[in-house]
Amino acid sequence: MKGRQKGRPTKWVYASVEQWLDIDKTGFDFAVWRKWKRKKQKLGTLTVSIGGLRWRPAKGKSQRRRNWNKVAEWFTD
Repeated sequence: MKGRQKGRPTKWVYASVEQWLDIDKTGFDFAVWRKWKRKKQKLGTLTVSIGGLRWRPAKGKSQRRRNWNKVAEWFTD
């Protein structure tokens, strides 16, 4: 490894929000990668929006959608 290289992350980031946020119709998009060192290892995109969560795999055409009631059930089980 040559030290810090431009355009590459140096650490993993974990975020938590303890305040209310206004989310518009499109929401927030997060790109999910398998490992930062490898090229083209994107797993997919997670979108957090008003209606719930949407997951779009990197090589897939279909989206998986879950509304907030279904997501709440995951945490109560």
